[in-house]
Formats: sequence, C-alpha cells, structure tokens
Amino acid sequence: MYRDEIERFALGFDIEELIRRYDSDFDIPHRHEYALGLMRMRSLFDPAAPRTVRTVAERVGAHWCDIIRCDMVYDHWTALRHLQAAGDDAQWLLDQERDEFADYVLARWFDGVAKIHYRLGGFTRSLPDFQRAASLATELWWCLPDIRSNVLRGEFEQSRQAGNPTLGVFDVALRREIDRVTSLGIDLDSPLPGSDYKERELRRGFCSLLHNLAVVLKNAGPAHHAESAEISRRQLSISRALGDEFRIVQAVNHQAQLADPETARGLYSSLLNVKYARGRLMARQQLARLAIARGDLTGVDDLGILLDEVVGALHAGGSIGSDIDLADFTMQSYVAGLAVLPEQQRRAREVRLRRLRERLSDAIRRAVALPTYKRAYSSTVRPSFLERTAQDISALAGVDAQDRAESAFGLVEASSARELLDMMATAELPPLTVPVASAVLLPDAAPVVTSRRSDARRAAVSEDRRLAPSVLLAEMARREDEFESRFLTQPLEAARHDPEIAYRLQMFTINNPDTCVVRYFAYGPARPDLFGAFVVQRGRMRVVTGVRQTDVQELARELLTPQPITGGSGIVGPSIPQCERIWNLLVGPVWAEIDDPDSLGHLVLIPTDEIFAIPLHVAWQPGTAAPLTARVPLSHAVSATAFIDRGRNLLKHQPVSRDDDLAAIVVTGGGVTGDELLDTGWGDHMILTGSWPPELDNVDRKFTDVSEGLKAIAEAKPEFFVYAGHGNFNEAYGQYGPYLVLPGNEFLTQYDVAMRLRLPRNKLTILGACLAGQGAQTGGGDIGGFLRALIATGAGAIAVPLWSTFDWSIADAARSLLKASRDAADAGRSYDAVAALHDEYRRIAATTPPDMLVESLPLTIYL
Repeated sequence: MYRDEIERFALGFDIEELIRRYDSDFDIPHRHEYALGLMRMRSLFDPAAPRTVRTVAERVGAHWCDIIRCDMVYDHWTALRHLQAAGDDAQWLLDQERDEFADYVLARWFDGVAKIHYRLGGFTRSLPDFQRAASLATELWWCLPDIRSNVLRGEFEQSRQAGNPTLGVFDVALRREIDRVTSLGIDLDSPLPGSDYKERELRRGFCSLLHNLAVVLKNAGPAHHAESAEISRRQLSISRALGDEFRIVQAVNHQAQLADPETARGLYSSLLNVKYARGRLMARQQLARLAIARGDLTGVDDLGILLDEVVGALHAGGSIGSDIDLADFTMQSYVAGLAVLPEQQRRAREVRLRRLRERLSDAIRRAVALPTYKRAYSSTVRPSFLERTAQDISALAGVDAQDRAESAFGLVEASSARELLDMMATAELPPLTVPVASAVLLPDAAPVVTSRRSDARRAAVSEDRRLAPSVLLAEMARREDEFESRFLTQPLEAARHDPEIAYRLQMFTINNPDTCVVRYFAYGPARPDLFGAFVVQRGRMRVVTGVRQTDVQELARELLTPQPITGGSGIVGPSIPQCERIWNLLVGPVWAEIDDPDSLGHLVLIPTDEIFAIPLHVAWQPGTAAPLTARVPLSHAVSATAFIDRGRNLLKHQPVSRDDDLAAIVVTGGGVTGDELLDTGWGDHMILTGSWPPELDNVDRKFTDVSEGLKAIAEAKPEFFVYAGHGNFNEAYGQYGPYLVLPGNEFLTQYDVAMRLRLPRNKLTILGACLAGQGAQTGGGDIGGFLRALIATGAGAIAVPLWSTFDWSIADAARSLLKASRDAADAGRSYDAVAALHDEYRRIAATTPPDMLVESLPLTIYL
C-alpha cells in the first residue's frame, strides 16, 4: 500500500545523522519541518522503547530539534512543553555511559533549555544550563563555539541586569574564544559553505562569537563603534556564505544601528524579503521609524498596520516569528509617532490605539506568569489604562461626572492585580510536594543573645550572613521556574474583569453603611505621574486627585531606607513627622471626603504602586492624640475586585471554634522569641515546626525537621497560621522577591508558599517577618511577594508588618489577635480580626508615650 512506501521512505533515514545535521542542514535554511516530519513518522517524540542510551538520545535529540524551531518562530509555550516532556530523559542520560552522539544531544539539549529561559527573561535561570552544555561539549569542537558564545552572552546579560556589566572582561573572553576557533586551521571566511556539516556548524558558532563581540564593543561607547561595525561585517560575510538568514538579520540590524539614517534605510530594505519572519517584521518597524524621523508621517500608519499584524499573530498563538518584545517596541514607536501628528490626525487614530492596546493586553495575559510578559504588561499595556483613566478624571467636572468616575474606577480595576485574580480564579492550583532540605542553604546566623523582653528587632538577615548573591539567585530562580512550569499542564484560568465593579462596590457600602472603601490609583498621559483615590461610602463615590507621584516616591524611598539598629541596619518604624507626612499626602485628602470619619465601623484602604510600601495605618493627623489605626477599625485590600467579587470582604466576621488549629513556623534567636504563641489560650490544637519557645514543649504535634513540619501543616489545613522569624529582600533579587528564613538554614520563597501551602479554611495568617512592604509592589501596580502568595493559597485575613519591628511589639500585637479568637470561640460569637486589632491599638494608644506609640503598632491587616 502507498502508506507502506511512505513508511519505507522514512525508515531509510539514519536518525542519528538527521539530528547531527539538523543545525546546519535544516535550521540554517528554515526547513525544520523536513526533519521534524520524518522524526514524527518514526515516533521519536513518544517514550523511548526499549530504553537504551541510543533510543533515549534520539528522543531527547528530536525534542531539541523542535525546541530550535520553536525558538526561531517564538512559540515558547510549545518549547516549554518540550522541556517538560524530555527533561527526565535528559537527566537519565546524564548518568549513563555515553558515546559522542549522546554527548552531542545532551550538550545541545541543555543549550536549548537555557536558550528558551533566556528568551523569556530568565537570565539567571538560563546560565547554569548554558554552563552545563559547555561542559558536555568540551570535545565537540564543531558545536562548542556556539555554546560558549551563549555562556558568555548569558553572563553578560546577567551582569547587565545587575547593573555592573564588566565590558572589558567579556571583550577579553570573547576574543579568547575567537582565537581558539581560528587556531583550528579552518578557512572560516571562505565564500563557499563547505560540504562538511561539522564545519558549517562551526562557522555558525563563530558568527555568534563575532556578533556578541560586536555587541560588547557597541556598548563600550562611540570610540569602539568602528571596530564593532567591522566585526559585524565579517559576521555578515560568513553568514551569507552559509545562507544563514537568522545571522544575516542579526548582523544587518547591528550595522544599521551604527549607521547614518540613509545607510540604515538601505540595510533594512535588504531584509524585507528574507524568509526569517521576525527579520521582515523588524525591518518594516525600523523603516517606518526612519520615515517618521525624516518627516514622512506615513510611517505612523505603517506602524499601525504592523501592530495589527503582530497583535493578531499573538492572539492566534504567537508562532509566526513574532514576540512580545517586538510588539512592545512597535507599540512604543507607534505612540511616539502619534505624538508628532497634527492634533486632528492624532485624535482620529486614538480609537485604534486604544483597541490595539486592549488586544495586546489580552495577548500578554495568555502567558502572564512569565517574566518577559509581565515586563511587557508594565511597559506597554498599563500606559493605556493610565492614559484612559487620566482622560476620565479630567472630565469629572462635566455633566456625566458620575459615569466618568465609574468608568475610571473600572479601568483601575481592569489593570490591577490581574495575575493574583487569575490565581484566585483557578479552581485548584497545581500543588507541589513539600520541599526537602535544599542543596543550597543559608549560612548559620550568628546568635544574638537577648532577654525574653528586649529591644531586639525582627530585622532582615544581615548582609554578611547571606549566601553569595549568585548562589542564592540561582536557587531562587530554580524555585520560580518550578512554580511557573506547573502551569504548563494546568494553565491559569483568566479571571474576567467585572465591568460593573464600581456599581457593586457602591451597593456593598449601601448595605454596610458604617464601611468606607478608599481605592488609590495612579494615572497620567503615558506613565503614572499622579495619584488619586476613589472614596466610596453609603453608595456614593467621590474622587480625590492631584497627588504628585514624585512626592509619594520620595516618601516611600525615605521610609524604606535602612537605618542603624542593634546588630546592623534595618527599615524602622516611621517617626512622628513622617507619620504626619503620610497623613498630609495620602490620608488627609480622602479623610476630608468621608462623612463623619471618626464614627466609621470599618475603613478599607486599597493601595497601588509605591503606596503598598507605605504604612498608611500609622498616618497621624497633626494635632490629634493617635495614629489612624487607633482611631478607626482599619484594614487593607489588594483590589476592589478581590474584596467584593472574590469575597475577601467576608473575612471581617468569621466563625471560630475551640477545635480550630493553630500552625506556626518559629525560628527563634537573632531577636525572635516566638512569644506571640504564649498565653493565647489555645490549648492542644497547635502544630509547631522549628525552634519554638520552651514553654511549648508540651505540645504534641511539633517537628524540628522543617520538611516534616511543613507536611503536617499542609495536611492539617490550619484555621490560624503564624510565621515568627526573619525575612530578607534585596533589590538585586528582582522578580524573585523576598524570602523567609526557616529552621535548619533553609529558606522559603513566595513561590514555595503559593504552591506548597494550602490554607482553604484559614481565618487568620500572621506574617511575623519584616518584609511585607519590601518587594510587595510590582511595575504594573499590582501586589506581589508574600501577600500575593498567601492570598493565592486561600489564606484568610493576613496581618503583616511594614518595617523591622521590635520583637516585643509584634509578639504583643499577634498574641492579642490570637487570644481574641479564643475569647470569641468561648463566647460563641464570630471573630473580627479588624476590630480585635483596633481595640488592642486603642488600648496601647491610651497607655503609651507618643515617642514609642508608632513602634507599638507594627501590624496591619489585609482582607
């Protein structure tokens, strides 16, 4: 039969030879499907049977081949699924006796793994795999240059992200690799491609080294641009001999960036008909920008047409050579082009701009968990919401002021906390196993001898007690990758925006007339330059505007600047003058819009951007006796949508029982006593892990081993949960955020919490570590860090500090919350954590000198 002839045709190919030649014979001419089709006909993507080194190497090699195709067309979701599908086979192959072919496959596999993470912005995550690939390829002279080039590019990008790119070091390293290839004695500049596939693969790697050296020289400054262009021209010549369009586009784009506009126009025009799809799109983008720069405003519409295509491709699946970075830069160029148009022409295109931004927003949220896409949301999509919010705010004086206010409120909610809402909307997050002791541990902390009632603070782990940043970053990156990889098999369910959220919030305040909700927001023509607030009370919405972002940023920086404390430095509680500034800048303007504010039964504050890091609860009105939190019952929320639509408002009053469990992770020492767990009236329903106070030695369920303890906590699904210990955050950690120190020198990241803890019946979580306000806000105005992670686990009300608190102050405040729950259970009434904390703070305010009052009010509650 005819299908038998096809089968005989497929069986006639040597799979090892096909994989070996894939880079030079199929990737160069963009004919990936020729080889991949044969591999599928041979069932190479199915589990290897029998499981031998040869069959497993062929399977891993086949997945690598498709990863290369995915990378070329920017279909990174499919590439990530390949990483998951063949990852176990690659690890198995590492432990076997291997021949040259298996070594080649493994080297290329880890290089491909790293390349995908690199493309997605995970520079720290990618570097160890690049390095492993290089170690596997030491004897593979023909592919080693390409892999070594990737290692050096990864190291360069990591140093650039950290703000200290040592250009001279990479210049020397790249020249050393180039000399090593030259010493092989092969004529690399021959105009003929050569029949030996290994030689062609070597030339591709040599071009990668040349390009990366050209990039380093370009970044070194104008004095090095001539040499950079010369090296790039050599790369272009070799790439043309190979017919390697990817590297041709790379070199032409590099030279155009160094050239005068007319030369650049000619260079980009030469790319309009290349097979490499992204190269064509990039050429059109740059030609349109050059047209605008020389006064030809048809370039603006060219960019609009290009955006339509790019955004449409992203909606269709993103696998036609397009990507978020290309869409991001094209959008920025289009917005800049619109700005130079005459006003009438600009206004005619504003509707199209709004539509494109909305479509781009939807496309980005398809992969919202990935760092590249999160950055694109912040830089490309959010400006649209900020601008439209500003337009509605500017129209509040008109006859449709209420409609405009509700419209602006809807825009604020549509652009806020979307990833968290997606996580909350997912029926059940895919759980990970409880962590065992990591291969990377925190060094032992130097003991701090303190009394049980002392001036010691729960400060961040000091600089000299932390891991070397590169080691810690690598482990944090691994955990983030583990977290995000879970969503390949169970994607987040996109939470739909509620267009009537403003109306629902007004209805909530009508039904809860003693409650006022204040929703802060950022707005501006293209980026946030002002803050405002919606004040919603008894069904009425008022708007406060005109708070300068620079004033808020200055205050936040001042509050987050570490100050000298015992044993090092830390973020301390604000002074009374600083508390008064918080009032005057952020609370006073909304206070004036609240009817009878001192009689409120509940004030809900919803921060945004830098305001997340500012302790609003200790805002102090000049001339009054106590801060805000001691005047009215106060809580925070992460968004109005979470508070109303996701039911977080129901956490204010909760049923409690004597059978409720209290679970606690306690890391005593270094200023932490764990005293919040004493004298709470809890009894036997406790689960402890770590180094608890000796008074709790009689508790039955206690675990010194952190893995066993976390497993017991996860299984118990405790109604109350406490962490008492130290945390740390460093700006260099970026997207990885803060971490909590665990017993045994382990640590817990926000990703561990989100994926390993389940708190479906939780009523109160107390995070007794000094990091909630550090790393909590994101570039998109959302909530991040442990607050987001805990809410995603199902945590109830969450009590957190915003500075390095005294141990005694946080222990007293936390104990009062825990004890109030037992009192409510004994009395047979519901538990109100907000009211309990307010009552405690009123008592403290009545008995504490003003100069110690703020430090005595360490916790605020998020519902």
